[in-house]
Amino acid sequence: MSWTLLVMPLHVAAADGALGWAADAGSSLGLPEEPPPARELPTVAQVLSAFREAGCHGVPWFRVVGHDPARDLPSCPDPATCASTGGRDLGEVSLGVDGVDGDEPVELDRAVRDLGFRKPSGTAALAAAMALASRAGPLLVVDDGVAHVVVVSPGDDPADLARHWPW
Repeated sequence: MSWTLLVMPLHVAAADGALGWAADAGSSLGLPEEPPPARELPTVAQVLSAFREAGCHGVPWFRVVGHDPARDLPSCPDPATCASTGGRDLGEVSLGVDGVDGDEPVELDRAVRDLGFRKPSGTAALAAAMALASRAGPLLVVDDGVAHVVVVSPGDDPADLARHWPW
């Protein structure tokens, strides 16, 4: 079975009206009553840096002008046992950049509105979200069935968040 996690800055989700349907999810954690103020979106370079910092690996479903994404997001070293040993495989990773088709290469300084992780390990998704939140501010993380919604904020305790992480 294939599944996907969508990750986006919370202020983007609020501006797109996602906080309303997020509140109706099967379970939610950390949803604010008031939307956060808008802030600068993370760049492609910052997202790649967060993946590297978190020790994640995966398959980039995007191309970067003049840069090999595998330098920051290498392929899984051991697909046969990665998930069962708590590996940090993000699966197939996509970036949502305004005005850019999925096949079109993006520049490192372009702003990223959202990320998609198809078939990620939960450990990897949490590590990547924690690393990215320090750069992008609070993030909304939701599965494709909207069964679970979690907000990851800078300064969250990773151990506490891991205890409530539904993936």
